[in-house]
Amino acid sequence: MKTKEIIIKAAGTIFKRFGFNKSSMADIALEARKGRRTIYTHFATKEEVFKAVIDKEVRALVKKLEKICKKEISPEEKLRAYMHARMGAVKELTVYYDALRQDMLNNMGIIENLREEYDATEVSLIQGILDEGNKKKLFAINDTRLIAEAVVIAAKCFELPIFMGRSGYDHRPLIDPLIEILYNGIKRHG
Repeated sequence: MKTKEIIIKAAGTIFKRFGFNKSSMADIALEARKGRRTIYTHFATKEEVFKAVIDKEVRALVKKLEKICKKEISPEEKLRAYMHARMGAVKELTVYYDALRQDMLNNMGIIENLREEYDATEVSLIQGILDEGNKKKLFAINDTRLIAEAVVIAAKCFELPIFMGRSGYDHRPLIDPLIEILYNGIKRHG
């Protein structure tokens, strides 16, 4: 494992244990079994290390979601699998959510920049599923980009209980009804 990867892994452990505000570069160096000078060779600030930790977690999530988007299943099944995998992975992003909770009290700046990039990726992935549904004549969506943005916003709402630290929160029974509304609407048919 490369030194930078060792530092990122150690920093993830430290941020999970102490949170962002209470962690120090010295803590990260100790966990990585590297000198502080080595840490500063790769990262100028604790914020840079934190961004690298979050980026690593988010890239792993995106890879998992991209695999789902490439599966040979119907667009409806893809969207359902996508949402369930997304929320399951989000629950595992404890470093992200612990830091988000802490950072929100301060200024929300570190997280928001990272979030914008991830949101754009997620909108593109969902738009791909919706475009596939249109192409297969399963959907009749005029603006797949707009609907993809709406789905991402709705998915963020499922994150709120996690963000607020609600223990035992189970997103699973909520996703299927949301997808049913997306597919069928709320209007009575017939």
